[in-house]
Amino acid sequence: MHNTGVCVWTNVCIGLALLFFVTVDADPTKAFNNPLNGRAVDLFLLVDENNSYMSVMQLGLVKTALQNIANELNPVGSTPSFGVFFYGATSSVNIVVPHPTTTASAFKAKLDLKQYSMMQTNPSTLMTALDNVDSACQSGCRPSVPRVTVVFSSVLDLKAQAAIRRLEAGRGMTVIIVGIGSYAGTPILNQLASHPVQHYAIPIGNLFELNVVAAHISSIISDVPRFLETNINAPLVITSMLSGIYYTVQLNTQEYTTTKDVLVMLTTNCPGCSVYGSLSEPNPISANTAANQDRHNFYAAGGFPNSQYYFHIPKGTGRIYLSVLGNGMASANILAYVINLPNMMQVSAANVDASSLSETIG
Repeated sequence: MHNTGVCVWTNVCIGLALLFFVTVDADPTKAFNNPLNGRAVDLFLLVDENNSYMSVMQLGLVKTALQNIANELNPVGSTPSFGVFFYGATSSVNIVVPHPTTTASAFKAKLDLKQYSMMQTNPSTLMTALDNVDSACQSGCRPSVPRVTVVFSSVLDLKAQAAIRRLEAGRGMTVIIVGIGSYAGTPILNQLASHPVQHYAIPIGNLFELNVVAAHISSIISDVPRFLETNINAPLVITSMLSGIYYTVQLNTQEYTTTKDVLVMLTTNCPGCSVYGSLSEPNPISANTAANQDRHNFYAAGGFPNSQYYFHIPKGTGRIYLSVLGNGMASANILAYVINLPNMMQVSAANVDASSLSETIG
């Protein structure tokens, strides 16, 4: 009995040592650097509580990390909507924090009620948890607000890939996968996480590291750009454009690029604003992307100058990220439109390596 106590205490000490000495390659700086997001997010946190990989103490670590994420995303003036679902132990998904819960304090009150669940037969899966997200988002997600799902799991199931792709296409969801331990390796993370995976697939060694990276996860969540509708009748109106600030959006191109390349035309009435586009950077700026210099100026009704930029999007591309660098205009309009390439251009594009297109999209 004495030896058992020593063993438990030793494991706790080792865990605490890991917590203080683990090195994480992450920028802990809180983001909120995209004013179009308006400090708003519809966020779903999915936790795998399979008893084979989670003890009572580890559940406490997870709850602390989730609360830290909620606190980071709820500064004064923010408007988050939270939902927390646990799966993998009980036969049905445990909705611990129902969406939309709108404050970190309400989030904590509900999360504190979560107790350790003993494993039941036929436990719920990641797929059923994602189905719950789809249903909750259908009824509670707000328009023009970034939508993010974060999955925390030690054993990831590739069967969930189709459900994740449906959430991306149907709900405009960005899915961040936090793989915990050696059974959630990089290859499976990269297959499940939203593109670009270098931003949205996060491997960590153990649950002690989760609290170390919680601020980094919050920063990634707050940086997910809002969607811009590819509808010529629905321009995005920026009522006040600050000089030197990047206004970032993302376009869902999946429905257009299933079988062919397309062009995306971006039009803005800010003729002096630099525009950046990327397939691999969720927040393209001058530090990581070259500005698109191929600007075509034209005059709209009333003689007001406008600018057009074109981006060649390869077949199979799910999203393109676009940033407009503000120049202090009182207001600006941004419009995106998808143009199908003629068959002749499709043949020519097929001879160009897709990776080079990704590099030269800006």
